[in-house]
Amino acid sequence: MLALVEGWVDDVVTQATVERMPSAPALAEAVRRARATGGPAEETFATLVGLELRPRRMRDAANLWAALRDARGMEGRDSVWSHPDLIPTSADLDDPLGFVAGEPRTEGGQSADFDAALEELLKGKGTEGDEKSE
Repeated sequence: MLALVEGWVDDVVTQATVERMPSAPALAEAVRRARATGGPAEETFATLVGLELRPRRMRDAANLWAALRDARGMEGRDSVWSHPDLIPTSADLDDPLGFVAGEPRTEGGQSADFDAALEELLKGKGTEGDEKSE
């Protein structure tokens, strides 16, 4: 989730500065390099919060948000935040173009397990697999 937020911020800032600051691309590259090498701020963050910033995942997330913006516009990109089920997963960061194209998610077969459990519930089966009495 942290990578998604950082990637979104990266895309928004890039779009906001690209036309107003001629040095924006060079500045963005310097920030990317600083993130990649880490430093005291990243170490402190990891120690205090217990989360490690991973530059590669932040780049993956920035690429995903940029692809969404290119395909759907800024409103389409930002609408992904409107519901937890729409938020990209780690697998989506591995395949940003698949996410943008709306390809179904197949993360670990969880969807099939969920569908089977839902079907059992709707048919009136209990958690033990026994029929519920009506």
